[in-house]
Amino acid sequence: MSFLIVVVVFAVALGGAAASSAVPSRRALPLVPSILPRFVPRGGGASRKHLSLLHEEEEVGPMEVFLRTVRDARRHLCAAAAARCVSIFGMYPMDTVKTRMQMEQANPLRLKGMYKGVGGSLLGQVPYGVLTFGSYEIYKDALLKRLPTTPPAFIYALSAVLGDVTGSGWLCPSEVVKQQLQAGMYPSTSAAVKGIWNKRGFGGFYQGYFGGLARDVPFRVAQLTSYEVTKKIYLRAKARRVVAAPASDDGGVTKAGKVELSPIDAALVGAIAGSFSAAITSPLDRIKTLLMTDSSGYGSTVVSCASKIWEDEGLKGFFAGVVPRVTYIAPSVAIFFIAYEAVQQRMAPSTSE
Repeated sequence: MSFLIVVVVFAVALGGAAASSAVPSRRALPLVPSILPRFVPRGGGASRKHLSLLHEEEEVGPMEVFLRTVRDARRHLCAAAAARCVSIFGMYPMDTVKTRMQMEQANPLRLKGMYKGVGGSLLGQVPYGVLTFGSYEIYKDALLKRLPTTPPAFIYALSAVLGDVTGSGWLCPSEVVKQQLQAGMYPSTSAAVKGIWNKRGFGGFYQGYFGGLARDVPFRVAQLTSYEVTKKIYLRAKARRVVAAPASDDGGVTKAGKVELSPIDAALVGAIAGSFSAAITSPLDRIKTLLMTDSSGYGSTVVSCASKIWEDEGLKGFFAGVVPRVTYIAPSVAIFFIAYEAVQQRMAPSTSE
């Protein structure tokens, strides 16, 4: 019962991201956070109430900011949690195939064990979401105050990276257990936890930690950059299409005539950006997988692992599993956005605030 309570509590806190690392979540994009309109008045001047709220926001500590962030965005987080669970579960077999190919196992498409470790993966991703989302807001607020002349887009990107680093402390153990189960090294989650502990102790759950960071940080930067570039190109093309044939527009145009991304557009743009980012970071993902599953055979460090791959397999060795990794991303993004919008609309209040 206590296990279920923990799952339910953390289930409202997953920010679309990520991970696993495939979805460009709302928290990670260089956009104005959804909680700010609640503290900034509409119209010309600020009332005493709004000024007091802004003053209160400056006075509270990091933990208060973290809890307020989660509370104020609970509907979005709950929708993201449900969407992330659906996308992870739906595409988990492809992730298993990728892990098997990176470990050069025979018959990586075998059906047995396709969903091994999925429960632990979901349990790891949900708290990871609340940590990354909440810490992102803390880092962003602190950096904006200390670096007022720095371009906001850079601050948002850096905050997202720092948020991922913070959340990785929770995510890494679940990734180690998940990948060793996917590789068929243990028959169950409990056996994996016990085996890792007996072999390496507490540190065993963090084998490959720096390999994970070496993959996730470049992935996040590439994802943010490629998403913004792809979004600009797509919006230009959509604007021309709307001007040429207004009646054919399928959504994403505001009453003021501004062209924006519809949910389907966002899913498509996110899939393109995510697939590109997944492809260029595939060598780092291979290193992370080998360090988490067979670190002793690859020197236990990112550099030694990369050197051994180069010596044994050459350049092509870094791209083992690239096809299932890339094909895993696009459907995951589409599934996430569809589920996210459906849950969020279902949870939206019936009357406007």
